[in-house]
Amino acid sequence: MLQVKMPEAYKIDMLDVPVPAIKANEVLINMKRLGICGSDIQVYHGKHKYMRFPVVQGHEGAGVIVKTGEKAEGLSVGDKVTIQPQVFCGKCYPCQIGHYNVCEHLKVFGIHEPGMASEYFAAEASKVIKLPQDMSFDQGAMVEPAAVAVGAVRRCGDIEGNNILVLGAGTIGNLAAQTAQACGADKVMITDINSKRLDIAGDCGIEYCINTKEKDIGDAISEIFEDRKADVIIDCAGVKTTIDQAINNARRASKIVVVGNFKEPVEIEMPLLQRREIDMIGIMMYVKEDFEEAIRLMQEGKVKTEKLITDYYRIRDFKQAYEYIDHHMEDVMKVMLTFEA
Repeated sequence: MLQVKMPEAYKIDMLDVPVPAIKANEVLINMKRLGICGSDIQVYHGKHKYMRFPVVQGHEGAGVIVKTGEKAEGLSVGDKVTIQPQVFCGKCYPCQIGHYNVCEHLKVFGIHEPGMASEYFAAEASKVIKLPQDMSFDQGAMVEPAAVAVGAVRRCGDIEGNNILVLGAGTIGNLAAQTAQACGADKVMITDINSKRLDIAGDCGIEYCINTKEKDIGDAISEIFEDRKADVIIDCAGVKTTIDQAINNARRASKIVVVGNFKEPVEIEMPLLQRREIDMIGIMMYVKEDFEEAIRLMQEGKVKTEKLITDYYRIRDFKQAYEYIDHHMEDVMKVMLTFEA
């Protein structure tokens, strides 16, 4: 079978390797779709702090089960599935209290463990999540990023009737804003400096889409949210500009949820957090329930993913896909890899 391996930054090898044998508690998945995410791009550039080469990438995938082990309960040949790409110990204190997404020994497929960039992928049944049979493989591969958004909104607490501000209209920001709306937020505003991404956000049903190159974010908050301002600010951009925007514009007794993947340390205005009693909350990853909720929201049409997929490449053209992303950063949302010939 074909397997794509990255031996070093900017280099991709196409390998012919045996189809993996499965254990009793595993299933064999014929992969159909694989999404490229921001952390994958960091790996490709050799700038991901927590991985080592060589690596088989891929943690946003969907496929169909072609073989099951005798102890892989609840799964059958022919099931459409996605994979929860986490390996956790189950023994450390975070795991014991249900926070296995921040396990002290957490590993992630495609970063620390071999990922899904293979024609066939063997996975433990416990990490395999069934998709509705009428859900497309495109949607199936978007469940993982949607689960990130669901997890981020879950970390906000009960947001029904709240004003939510999302900073960054990339894939995760878009999905977080959609999820907030689906969970009963009163008003949801999303900001960016990229008009194309804001147009996509509007097409996905996000009501307030603000270009902060054209309008001051503080003015937009006052106009849209009025005196109550934002109850929660979700930073999905992960750059100094947006975290500064979040802290400077956070209302007293409000929350900031940090989702964006910061590439380097940043200084923040800590006195403002104290004086305004702002809760700053981090999120690392999702739990299984976030996957299940993401699937439900997508199936009910409350979270739309079709417009987020801007480009397709064959798995054999993985290198070209990265080169395209590097040269079209302003235009790309989600690049989807297909396994068809």
